[in-house]
Amino acid sequence: MKGVLESAAPGLRAEFHATQALLKSIAEGAAADVVILTADGIGQLAASGKIVVANRIDLGRSGVGIAVRKGARKPDIGSLEALKRALLAADSVAHSRIGASGLYFAELLERLALGDKLKKRIIVDKGPVAARVASGEAALGAQLLCELAPVQGIDIVGPLPAEVQKYYAFAAAVMSASRKQDAARAFLDFLRTEPVRAAMRKNLLDPT
Repeated sequence: MKGVLESAAPGLRAEFHATQALLKSIAEGAAADVVILTADGIGQLAASGKIVVANRIDLGRSGVGIAVRKGARKPDIGSLEALKRALLAADSVAHSRIGASGLYFAELLERLALGDKLKKRIIVDKGPVAARVASGEAALGAQLLCELAPVQGIDIVGPLPAEVQKYYAFAAAVMSASRKQDAARAFLDFLRTEPVRAAMRKNLLDPT
């Protein structure tokens, strides 16, 4: 959602972190007026009473994609076998340690028996995977398409093949601890407007 919010609400005061990192911070006492997470993450906050469930809204979904440094040759990833060849041929492959897409991609590599075969596997603890690709540190990077879309210095090769693609839904809610409940609900209404939905489509997030 970073690219969406920066495009549709450039003056917004917001912090951007991986879902698991945000859940950890909230569990430790961090709070905000509105929280935007994967739908599963929002569900966890609902179960712990951290959000106003009645105000929860669904936003959209995005799949996992592969990126290369801007101008670099784009490998064929149009089929599962082509993806495997591209990963094995790459000098390095990056994914996040705790981001939703990174957790899935690590699982996918093991399922495809590629975890131990990659020449160099970069696991990113902090910051976007795309930044490692843009700098040339990683030849290929796997991340949610909506997170790749706004990053300068990279080219998106495409989504993962359909048979191994995974989509992540995003949702938003007012936090129970917010002292600005009315303003928070108004922001959720803003997230439903056409300018925001247009920003979602531009950033490869399919609106609900």
